[in-house]
Amino acid sequence: MTSRGKRRTKSARRPAKLCLLVGIIVFCAACSAKSVPLRLSFVSTWDGQMLACTDGEVALTDLRFFVSDLVVRDAAGREHAVVFEEDDRWQHSDVALIDLENGEGSCSNGTPGTNATIDGSTKAADIVAIRFTVGVPFAVNHANPLLAEAPLDNAAMHWHWRSGYKFLRAGVEAHPDGFWIHLGSTGCKGTVGNITSCVEPNRVTVQIEDFSPATDQVAVSLDALFSGVDLTDGVRSDCSSSPAESACHAPFEVLFNDPEQVFRVFR
Repeated sequence: MTSRGKRRTKSARRPAKLCLLVGIIVFCAACSAKSVPLRLSFVSTWDGQMLACTDGEVALTDLRFFVSDLVVRDAAGREHAVVFEEDDRWQHSDVALIDLENGEGSCSNGTPGTNATIDGSTKAADIVAIRFTVGVPFAVNHANPLLAEAPLDNAAMHWHWRSGYKFLRAGVEAHPDGFWIHLGSTGCKGTVGNITSCVEPNRVTVQIEDFSPATDQVAVSLDALFSGVDLTDGVRSDCSSSPAESACHAPFEVLFNDPEQVFRVFR
């Protein structure tokens, strides 16, 4: 073979090597972006201890809430969205319902079914922080509930007279008193399916640092949520998210100004 023929053979090999290199790079990039399963767990607490629907000095009466816009942050500071699994009951692709009451004892106004976890997938394997919204996205919140898929087909979580959902239902009983809060958007203009805006959206954004879903849970600290409520005056009170309700002032103060006091790491 002549030297010219050898040069042509070598030149012919270069595109093949280049294609192989590009293929390896693309393959590795795909591997690094592979989704991994995620499970986020929730518990209800009072003064750092688990709170249940049982008789005691303080007992749970209700704790149900919607979670949306779940995002995790990895050790490199990158944020990754979490895609919810669809299970036809507790979660859809963008909304999940957490239910920590069981319809028994002090939670007799609740339902038997419970759900303490969100299952999904994300592209971060080394999670160090999470962020989520307690609430339902605007467009979904004001759609026709009769056409909604689970978990938005839960009638107990819909606020018909406010044309939207109760983002959070939470309550405790402390003899001889008690307190509950129903959180949702207020001052909404229009009718179901035709809401254009709300004066008070009342969605709560929560960010929890130093958090690993593999070892940590999210505690809903009802003692923090109700820290400004007098549970000993013998007068049962409640909050239905109206700005005119004085009973809403204290829980709203912590929910919207320091939500990480209510939603915190539980180890």
